[in-house]
Amino acid sequence: MLKQFTASLFWLSTIVVTAVPAWPQAPTKLAVTKATSSEVDLSWSGSASSYTVQRGVLGSAFSTIATATTTSYKDSQIDPYATYEYEITANSANSNQVTVGPPPVGFQVAAPVPAQANPSSYGFDLSMVFDGNGDPAFAFLFDDPNQDTDHSDTQLLFRSWNRAKYAWNPVATVATVGDIATTSYPTVSLAYDSSNNTFAVAAENNSGDLINLYVSSDGGVTWTSKKKYQNADAGSYAPSLALSGGKLYLAYELDHTGIQYITGTLASDPSTWTTSTSPKLSGTDFPDPESSPSLVLDSAGKPAIAYFVPDQTKDHNSILLFWRPGSAPVRVTDSQNNSGDTTVKLRFFNTNPRIAFFVFRNDSSDSGVHFVRSEDGGATWKTPVLIPPDIGASGDYPIDLALNSRDAGAIAFEQNSSTGAYVCGFPKLALSSDLDTWKTCAPGGDAVFETTGNFSRIPAGLAINYAGNDKLYLMWQDDYSTPTGNGILLWREPPASQAGAPSLRSNNPVQDAVNNQPEIVAGAWVSIYGSNFSDITTDWSQSDFSSGLPTQLAGIQVTIAGKAAAVYYVTPTQINVQAPSDLAGSAFVQVFRNGVPSANVTVTVVDHNAGLFAYSQDYITFYPSARFNANPFVIVGDPAIFGSAVQKAKPGDSIQLYANALAASQAGVGSPINTFHDPVTVTVGSTSVKADFAGLVAPGLFQVNFTVPNLAPGNYPISITADGSKSQDHVVLVVGQ
Repeated sequence: MLKQFTASLFWLSTIVVTAVPAWPQAPTKLAVTKATSSEVDLSWSGSASSYTVQRGVLGSAFSTIATATTTSYKDSQIDPYATYEYEITANSANSNQVTVGPPPVGFQVAAPVPAQANPSSYGFDLSMVFDGNGDPAFAFLFDDPNQDTDHSDTQLLFRSWNRAKYAWNPVATVATVGDIATTSYPTVSLAYDSSNNTFAVAAENNSGDLINLYVSSDGGVTWTSKKKYQNADAGSYAPSLALSGGKLYLAYELDHTGIQYITGTLASDPSTWTTSTSPKLSGTDFPDPESSPSLVLDSAGKPAIAYFVPDQTKDHNSILLFWRPGSAPVRVTDSQNNSGDTTVKLRFFNTNPRIAFFVFRNDSSDSGVHFVRSEDGGATWKTPVLIPPDIGASGDYPIDLALNSRDAGAIAFEQNSSTGAYVCGFPKLALSSDLDTWKTCAPGGDAVFETTGNFSRIPAGLAINYAGNDKLYLMWQDDYSTPTGNGILLWREPPASQAGAPSLRSNNPVQDAVNNQPEIVAGAWVSIYGSNFSDITTDWSQSDFSSGLPTQLAGIQVTIAGKAAAVYYVTPTQINVQAPSDLAGSAFVQVFRNGVPSANVTVTVVDHNAGLFAYSQDYITFYPSARFNANPFVIVGDPAIFGSAVQKAKPGDSIQLYANALAASQAGVGSPINTFHDPVTVTVGSTSVKADFAGLVAPGLFQVNFTVPNLAPGNYPISITADGSKSQDHVVLVVGQ
């Protein structure tokens, strides 16, 4: 049976009515007032003399962590990378539950494409950092938002995670920046300073005319322009930004001049900042606009910059340089006389630099993604390593590099072509524990190809970083129509303890959620049975509905025919979802737990499978989940069993019934369906009447209104029939005088 929805949606099968005074008063309005990586502050309402604070890691049972004598509690014994659920207990009654922590593990949409927008225009030049809690924040471009082909209105946007709300904060507009999105090099760089909780973004404006620096001191809610860098005789390109200890470090390419390096106290007047230019090595030319300098601070807080320059001594050769401002650049490697685009990402392990770069060399004609490192602070460099492709594939811009606390590496990049069948999905992710041997696959490995194989192989932006627990965060722009969604997608690497695959039972694992038939209807509610779905029981009442019905709940995702299903309810052995639209014939169903998939099972799809939502006290006699049109707050039922909160139906009463799968419908609420090929009828006992109304009133929920026929008092079987499909026959309507 489908679990009860919130009252604003409909009355469902698990409604059990009792006299209100019999229940003790529960604490109410439990809320998270503050959440950081070191503490969670809770508050609630209630009048008890003491309260029990219950906490559970998401995916495990609750346990008591404290007793409180006030209506607030501060939990300072937390894992900064764990997600917790809390509830408050008093007088044997429980409050609502709240969830707090970092983003869910597995796949999710971090910034969905706005309604009516072109998915291919949303998410360019993605730049990600971690905030003071170790949670992701990111900046990106929305190209030509009104889609009028005039790119001057392109927007620079920002979004961050709110662990207190366990949701993404609203997308904030940083500035309108003009036509800077459709380039083959990064035009946006985001930085964060944990010493003063300050974000800053450096971005091109009007396609290389200038670099503009924007600053936010309120967590990214509002932004101000701090400084513009513009040269009348040369373009300014590809900014790279870092913040630390109140200081700013900025690099960008100034055409015909070199790499500009700027530093100073961010809060001070920009006129006090200092500027220096990269020395020009003998035999090299000035950097190209697409040289994409990459600036990073080492563990001692000292900056360094990596970038490419043209070789004047050889045709079609590009030289990779490593420069610590104040000294001469060091030659790292070159393209071995192979021409083409270049890009570079610099990172440090302690004070030793590591570089991921894209350029074609003699080691491969297919893939241009390479890795090179120094073990002496950048004075000398090892031979570059070619990052292996997935089959005969070509790696390409954009790329990003991350290092964990053990100096293991991760490189993410796009794949723009292949001469063989893909083994793994997208985007491509190369991993190495020794920085010499790399293996390329996709987030989650080849086990989740059913998910990652649907993602875009050519994202217009991506970013990768290791969290403090050495687990990866990977973000990318995806304009494909995938089960996860499109926009800016996020994969958070699951901890090892959460990597178990869910299992579907062998006997009818997928059923209609109301009448338990082994067939489903498009847009209808579906139950899935198995094991290892979740360690907790929860529903979507705490989910964010701003982007539509949630397709992930407690790490659980479900696809039907490759399409994401809205997930309402999960337990360790059961999941309830709304089937996607446009299903026919048969469809394969798959459950994902934290990105780890179950095996596929196939279910038959039919046009109708009528079922009445019903409730019961003993699970022997079922009553329709119904209410009176004249008084919708009163439930139809038997007062002898459920008390005065319910009333019997009487001849002439107008009754609202609720049903599943009367006809195929759209996922979500969709357009109302109030016409059928044949009239919808309601049969009470042996008397059938035509429905006064039959239509879709909520996600997958049909409402059927009818007038009770002239019947003597008694209990009568009740059913509905729509286009020849008849609901279950064991539901009883109680008729009185």
